[in-house]
Amino acid sequence: MTWSDLLPFMGLTIRCGELSLSAMTPDDIPGLLAVADRGIVPECSGYPFITDWALLPTEERNANSSQFYFGVWSRFSPEAFELLMVVREGEQIVGAQDLRALDFAIRRTGHTGSWLGREFHGRGIGTRMRQMVCAFAFDELGAVEMRTEAYADNPTSNRVSQKTGYVEFDRARVTRLGELATEVRYRLTPESLNRPEEPIEVTGADALRAYLGI
Repeated sequence: MTWSDLLPFMGLTIRCGELSLSAMTPDDIPGLLAVADRGIVPECSGYPFITDWALLPTEERNANSSQFYFGVWSRFSPEAFELLMVVREGEQIVGAQDLRALDFAIRRTGHTGSWLGREFHGRGIGTRMRQMVCAFAFDELGAVEMRTEAYADNPTSNRVSQKTGYVEFDRARVTRLGELATEVRYRLTPESLNRPEEPIEVTGADALRAYLGI
């Protein structure tokens, strides 16, 4: 018996060339946190996350992250889901990508978030993994719109969104770790998505659609 036998959404894999996005399972947690421990926050950038998890000491970050992952899995439902995915280049874990939504069967709108180990920055991986998850949401789940956010002082994340085809539609004054920050909000439609040159292959989509009731 595998994790996907117990939780069908854990059987999803999206591939494009050497890059793959696979639904995270508990077995992936140690390898993913090892990448995070070597550094995530981009150089010459503001802090990119809502919480302080990337700033915590290793043991505390590992415990908090593990509890977060199990919490996400326990709450996964058609009405409110967050699909956690591990990003690999070949067999090497390089980061994480998520796809989340509320009442997706009605709204058909998804939100994305991601992080990439700092050692893998500057190679186009961040853009391609975003292209892959958005193409999957449009092609396999029937999304009509994707949204994402980035802080204005995080040029790397903003460039990834722009290169993927997202269009800025709003800015907001928000609180980040107790201080004022500007959040840039983006939306993407199927027509504006800049797809990767290599074909995208998906396995496990049927089981996920059935689980979500779409």
